[in-house]
Amino acid sequence: MKNQDVLRGSCLCRSVGFSLSGGITAVRYCHCSHCRKFAGTSPAAWGMAETANLTVTASNSEIGKFNSGRGIRCFCLNCGSPLWFESIEYPQMIAIPLGVLDSDKLPAPKLHIWTQSKANWCCINDDLPQHPTYPEE
Repeated sequence: MKNQDVLRGSCLCRSVGFSLSGGITAVRYCHCSHCRKFAGTSPAAWGMAETANLTVTASNSEIGKFNSGRGIRCFCLNCGSPLWFESIEYPQMIAIPLGVLDSDKLPAPKLHIWTQSKANWCCINDDLPQHPTYPEE
C-alpha cells in the first residue's frame, strides 16, 4: 500500500493518534441522539472503515471507552475528543468522525441517517437521501 493511501487522525491534544489503511467508505451524516451527544453537534459526519485497518499510535491508557448499548464509543481521556465508534452489530467495521482525520480530501457524505431523531434546531439544507432510521443494506 502506498503512503498516500493511509489516512491519519488524532484527537485535539494529539495524545492519541491513529492511522487507517484502506480508506473510508459509506460516508454519512447521523442525527441520532447518541451521535449528537458524542460529537457535541448534529449531524455528526462519519466515515466507515474496516476495523482491521486501524492502527493506534498511543497506549490504551489514553483511550477512554463507553458502552452506549449499540457499541463502544472511544475518546481521548486527556482532551475528550471523540475518536471512533466500534459497533456491536458490525464488529468488522468502525465509524470514524470525519473531523478527527487530518486530511481535507475525504469523500463527502452521501446520505442522512436517523432523521427521526434529528434535533429540532438542526436544518437539513441539501438534497441527500434521508432515512428515518438506519438504512437497510
